Amino acid sequence: MIFMVVKFDTETIRLINLFENMSNAPVKDCISDPESNTLYFIIDEGKAGIAIGKNGSSVKHAEKLIGKSIKIFEFSNDVATFVKKLVPQCKEVKVKTENGKTVVEIRVDAKDKAVVIGRDRRNLKIFKELLQRNHNVSDLVVR
Repeated sequence: MIFMVVKFDTETIRLINLFENMSNAPVKDCISDPESNTLYFIIDEGKAGIAIGKNGSSVKHAEKLIGKSIKIFEFSNDVATFVKKLVPQCKEVKVKTENGKTVVEIRVDAKDKAVVIGRDRRNLKIFKELLQRNHNVSDLVVR
């Protein structure tokens, strides 16, 4: 498995350090979406509960301090498991490799499709970027 080297800018490193110190949960990746004023953190496997805190206290405190919404996803070395953690609504995950590129296809109920894709495809873009950075996935297809 080939992992992409992810470079963080100073602001992202600052946010990761701040969140790790507040939540005591190790952060693997962080993406900021300025349009929705949201931070997406990928947390080590099994540490989501610690990151969220009792009744969401860690996340709420961090959101107040940083001034952005925070979404937390748990990492997994298995691509299919990671996708299910990113998109809990997905019913089925297919991971295909074509011409050296990894493509993930997920199936969701028709009623959940709009939520998964998001306004202006924003959620889909975030999921694609997280999959690209953490598992070198070229594309994510929602069916």
